[in-house]
Amino acid sequence: MKVKLDNIDSIIFDMDGTMWNATESYAKIWNTTCQEYGIEAAFRGAHLEKFMGMSLESILDHLLGDQLNIDKEQFLKSLAKHEDQMMPKLGGVLYPGTFQSLERLSGKYRLFMLSNCSARGLVNFVNTTGTAHFFEGLLTQGERPVEKSENLRYMIERYSLTQPVYVGDTQADCDQAHSAGVPFIFAQWGFGECLNPDLSFESFILMTQELA
Repeated sequence: MKVKLDNIDSIIFDMDGTMWNATESYAKIWNTTCQEYGIEAAFRGAHLEKFMGMSLESILDHLLGDQLNIDKEQFLKSLAKHEDQMMPKLGGVLYPGTFQSLERLSGKYRLFMLSNCSARGLVNFVNTTGTAHFFEGLLTQGERPVEKSENLRYMIERYSLTQPVYVGDTQADCDQAHSAGVPFIFAQWGFGECLNPDLSFESFILMTQELA
């Protein structure tokens, strides 16, 4: 899929592994939720890194697959509740140059975020990092529980985007973007790998220098 940089009108960003690293905070949230259900857990950020980008239900299956006599729906509701309570205080670590890059890119492109996180995950992100004013729209799988490709199509139609690109850090992000007919920019600085990105950059700063 060819990308003509001069034609891009909008950039849609993933969150985890693309904008920040919040895995240690997520680990605390998972541990708190597990304790509520009487499950012994001592997850660390490293446990969660390889699952970033998956749906929360898939992460639950991977982390607690041998203890799924629990009510998965209720567990995920509790997880979301604890995330809403804890993330505003815990936050995450923005990748170098992220805030400054968003400020620069927002002067040229319409910016959006799309993630397979809980319903308030992106709201928590922009409020915690002070980046809300850079984004025209946010959409999560928690709000609209379908595949990321379908949410990309929905966002494109909703905001009348003509030449968007999606920025993420995993092969799954790439596959979902291509399934939606959207060029994919691979964030090499994140958690995953990607075999067939349309563009690839080593840092947020280098990506911004090229795009802006």
